[in-house]
Amino acid sequence: MAKSLKRTGIVFLVIVISLLLITGCLFANNNLSTDKNSNSQNQNSGLVANEGVARAGSTYELSGTNTEMATQWAQATLYAEAHKGTNVTVKLMNDWKAPTTGNHYFGTGQGFGNESHSIMVQNGVTMTIDLNGHTIDRGLTKASPVELGRVITVGQASTLTIKDSSYNSATAKMTATKDLSKLPYGKITGGSSNEINSNDRLGGGISLRDHSTLNLYGGIITGNYCHGNGGGIFILDNSTFNYYDGIVCDNFSDDNGSGVYIRDDSIFNFYDGIIAGNKSYRSGGLRGYNSTLNIYGGSIHENVSGVQGNTMTDSSHAAGIALATTHLNLYGGTIRNNLNEGGGVAGILMEDSKCTIAVSNNPMVYSNYNGNEQESNLYIPKNFKIRVDGKLEKDGNIARIFINFTKDNVLTAFTYGYSYNGNKGADPSLYFLPSNRKIGNPANFSAKLKNDEVIFDYPHDSMYDFIYLDEDGKRQNYIDNDLLHGFNDTNISTYALGNILPNTSINEFVKHLSVFNIDKNNMGIFDSQDNLVYDSGSPMGGITSEQMNNGYALAVGTGWYIKYNNPLTNNTETVYLSVLGDVNGDGRISASDCAYLRLIANDKDLFYSLKTEVKLASLIINNGKVTSADSEIALNVICKNIKIDFFY
Repeated sequence: MAKSLKRTGIVFLVIVISLLLITGCLFANNNLSTDKNSNSQNQNSGLVANEGVARAGSTYELSGTNTEMATQWAQATLYAEAHKGTNVTVKLMNDWKAPTTGNHYFGTGQGFGNESHSIMVQNGVTMTIDLNGHTIDRGLTKASPVELGRVITVGQASTLTIKDSSYNSATAKMTATKDLSKLPYGKITGGSSNEINSNDRLGGGISLRDHSTLNLYGGIITGNYCHGNGGGIFILDNSTFNYYDGIVCDNFSDDNGSGVYIRDDSIFNFYDGIIAGNKSYRSGGLRGYNSTLNIYGGSIHENVSGVQGNTMTDSSHAAGIALATTHLNLYGGTIRNNLNEGGGVAGILMEDSKCTIAVSNNPMVYSNYNGNEQESNLYIPKNFKIRVDGKLEKDGNIARIFINFTKDNVLTAFTYGYSYNGNKGADPSLYFLPSNRKIGNPANFSAKLKNDEVIFDYPHDSMYDFIYLDEDGKRQNYIDNDLLHGFNDTNISTYALGNILPNTSINEFVKHLSVFNIDKNNMGIFDSQDNLVYDSGSPMGGITSEQMNNGYALAVGTGWYIKYNNPLTNNTETVYLSVLGDVNGDGRISASDCAYLRLIANDKDLFYSLKTEVKLASLIINNGKVTSADSEIALNVICKNIKIDFFY
């Protein structure tokens, strides 16, 4: 029996020794740098994964000098590598500042990489950093960048969670942008990298390598710089950034994404927090490249793009959110008060045709401006459609999205799924609003439903409408053909205003012009003999005030025209008047018009020689040519058997 027990003990001892040897091999294999030169050996001597500052197995407290904190961090990362799948928490007990000598290395070897010497989350591990109200500072500035000068690097297939036990979200949201970096919360600062467009070598504050995850719950990422992309945070290849709360502010990039840059099949989930006050020569707060951005909450505000002073200055990129081959799901949050110092987009910009935007719930996009003092919010290019994924309200709050549209996409649907996905019958003007300040008066535009989708339309509260001849020689109204003067009618050679009743006085006519962006105080009206009869609000040529109001004594007629400064083009434009049935130009329908119509009906060459506005006035029946029936109708109008507006 004793021999049996002894034998069992020996076997057990062998097993224990074998396990210790295997564990030692695991430590040795994982004790490598995860920067690009990953074959260098650990430079920190005497590290044991379960010694020193370990608390409860996977919790570490960092305190003391930089050297002491570096040693403690190395021990934590060694433990994390030996216990992959376990979340190792590191809590700062005081500020951690890199030495100010050389390239400001936090450390070397285990936990610091072999090139960046930044704080390194090794490959394949899971770690949490609790800033605990303290600062991690590499001590570099925009004026003193170094190669790979970021503060924190997250290795491949790793997860880093950053939180701050001292962080107060409510206070942060009430703080002015200029004071965010001064809040007494934990900070990650002092990163400054001189790399530009070099894949995983980018990022000023935090840089994620491929297939990694960053969870941000609090703290402030501020005062970081990158000569390339991602001043504050840089997310690379198939990685995920879950932004639950915290602040990314006052970071700078020469290129794109001064706050956050997401690229190459990565995902950004923004639930709450602040991205504000970041500046760039190109794109500002948030930039997605070939990725997916999901905005559920939070605020992106007062970021600046197109900053002057560098040869890379590019005002074509956006200050708030810039998208390149990227999907933006805008399901909440606020994008406001961002500034493009040039003439480009300030709010949200799609840089190419491969971008998509979906909206639902209650996102807010408003009050973003460019350097020309134009409101510049969500820019919609020609033929682009926003996917509406659901109801545009949540928790009693509705979506309010101000949109910049081009002249080409007025009166065309810019949504799909609006009615089908919960908004049927809902007034779209509550959710989508025009923001163009240089396209006439934006108050005159409103979002309306057409075939269950949303268009921007110009209200037709004027009895008049622009008219033209189509390819078949028939008279057409703009309103029936989705045309709007000054926007999508550039292929029409002669601008003619129709639907003007006979015997319309000058004052009555002028009263209905403002809807067409024609300012009565900045225009002239000429009769068919080129006499100026009205100029900037006053009668001319001896015309009395009584005549201005008397459509029987003096009526605007066919062949009269307006000259005014078009606010869309800033050019002087001529618009001719056409009164249906009035072919002689006196503003009335009389026997002479009947006789003239009969003459035109019998002489095709005479008809073809007429000016466009006169042709339009003669086509009463409107079948592409003038016949004797047109004369008969004019006669019945004179006899008051029929009204001419029946044929508009």
